[in-house]
Amino acid sequence: MEPFEVDRRRRRRHWEMLAVASFVVVMSLVLQVRHDGHVAPGGLAWLRLPPLCLSRSMFGVQCPGCGLTRSFIHLAHGDWRQSIATHRVGWLLALAVLAQFPYRIAGLCFAHRELIGRPVREGFGYFLIAALVGNWLFNVWTGADWLIKGSRSVSLAEG
Repeated sequence: MEPFEVDRRRRRRHWEMLAVASFVVVMSLVLQVRHDGHVAPGGLAWLRLPPLCLSRSMFGVQCPGCGLTRSFIHLAHGDWRQSIATHRVGWLLALAVLAQFPYRIAGLCFAHRELIGRPVREGFGYFLIAALVGNWLFNVWTGADWLIKGSRSVSLAEG
């Protein structure tokens, strides 16, 4: 592949990831968690948004990402304690989202070279996935119900 084409692809990827990270941060600031645990736009608490997790909606089973949206919203509003109570590794993924800003901006400034080698980038991605799955397995194993109060949590014991 030509160097110009590689630079163009890198720049495009950096812009895409900046857009996604910006969207996540803005939505975390704009949305709110209602007293019943559902998410709503700020100032419009009566307008409950539908659940995002298909696994939970269709099968009643939590996925590794269940609670991340609410965890990000709590963090954006300065409620660390509730964020961690909602999802133990939400803060870690929020930190990864925030890290996209300096990394992607630097990537746009220096698109002619890789800032971080592929093994490090992939290793970080695998680490985040392992943290999500590890947290989920812990919840399944202990029967922890960290979803919305009143929701049904399926554990191994119920099989």
